[in-house]
Amino acid sequence: VGAAMLAAGCAARMTTKGKGQRKAVKVSAVSTDTEVETDCINSIRFLAVDAVNKANSGHPGAPMGQAPIGYLLFAEEMAYNPKDPTWVNRDRFVLSSGHGCMLQYSLLHLAGYDSVAMDDLKQFRQWGSKTPGHPENFEAPL
Repeated sequence: VGAAMLAAGCAARMTTKGKGQRKAVKVSAVSTDTEVETDCINSIRFLAVDAVNKANSGHPGAPMGQAPIGYLLFAEEMAYNPKDPTWVNRDRFVLSSGHGCMLQYSLLHLAGYDSVAMDDLKQFRQWGSKTPGHPENFEAPL
């Protein structure tokens, strides 16, 4: 239950704002959202580690190290719409290191994309799954 609540909180935090819809904010020395942001980043990391561990195969290093920048991109910078994944004006996330794909799968799941459900993450690197170890264009989820 705790993991589901945390994932829901991260999904709410990572909801797209749209590039033209950002508001100027006063920057303070300490962010009140730091704990939430840390929890979201750790959720990305734990999803990756759990999937690699369950598959008994994979590369956890890239998702572990890239989780903060992935979170920042999806939570603050990128324009996207999980309910319309083919939206023409969306930003594209290109992960050139295919072996770090659990980062991408975790981000898509937490951002609310239906194409990457928790059950899909549990099938990481399994034959015929939607979450292969090295994603192919048009075969893996958006």
